[in-house]
Amino acid sequence: MSRRKLLGLSAAGLTTLSIGGCAYSMMRPISKLAAAPASLPPVSAKVSQRITVHMFQTGWVAVKEQHRTYSGIEALRIPAIMGSRSWTEWMPVTAFAIEHPQGLFMVDTGETSKIADPVYTKCDAVTGMFYQRNLQFAVPEKEQIGAQMRLAGLEPDRVSKVVMTHLHSDHMGGMGTFEKAQFFVSETARLGHAGALMCRIPQSLNIQSTPYGERQAGVFNQSSALTSDGTISIVPTPGHASGHQSVLIEDEGRSICIAGDAAFSLAQIESGEIGGIVESTTDARESSSKLRDQHKKLGTTMLPTHDMGNAKRLQNIIV
Repeated sequence: MSRRKLLGLSAAGLTTLSIGGCAYSMMRPISKLAAAPASLPPVSAKVSQRITVHMFQTGWVAVKEQHRTYSGIEALRIPAIMGSRSWTEWMPVTAFAIEHPQGLFMVDTGETSKIADPVYTKCDAVTGMFYQRNLQFAVPEKEQIGAQMRLAGLEPDRVSKVVMTHLHSDHMGGMGTFEKAQFFVSETARLGHAGALMCRIPQSLNIQSTPYGERQAGVFNQSSALTSDGTISIVPTPGHASGHQSVLIEDEGRSICIAGDAAFSLAQIESGEIGGIVESTTDARESSSKLRDQHKKLGTTMLPTHDMGNAKRLQNIIV
């Protein structure tokens, strides 16, 4: 079933939404939030003698409260989000670089300042409409991923591999910055998923499907090794989006999980609550359970994309 049929939307009629034969009117755009502050400066931490992780903030995003947390009827998740008049606070949009003896790797690419222009998302009428009505972004050009990396002394051209957790705009907006890199996207996500802005992915990029195998990484019995020494793995965490994946770093008895949008915060992982906007509640709950086990049983530091606590958690890692 197409995304338009699933949501009951069409490019010509974007004022009602139909689920189960019932129509729901969508609220007109509501008042904007107060101006967002400047992004936080890059944060770097040595995970081990061989591995350093850098976190970059590429602006801010605010979503409807039901987008982040929802406890109502499953079938009404999307109408609840679209009908909501309540916004979250500004949340950081982060991406990560991993320095390893085998190269410089990225996990996600942050958002682009172009997201502020309504024309940018109109290449996909339905997805663009959802972005314009239900998300607010603040991404100055000087806070895009390339500029943020250079503040930490890293050149984007050095990046050899990029792992995409999924293809929502706030994760793929900076993909064009890494023309020389090899991109790893799950096979499912490569086919497109709800909310993916596929029309803004540069056609020149080298994009590969993540080669998952029966390989243990932490609590995950499937993974893909990003490095030959096995210290960096891609693990499946579907639910928020089809084919969503996370990155697990394990070295010298320490571990970090860059969790994308498998959860909005560490608090969600710890409580077992799933996000409001998920493609599969079953997959989201299973992924949340695995991440919770990874965190509580193995002591892994969790870094969800939009969690304000990430900087402090990284700074607390001492080698």
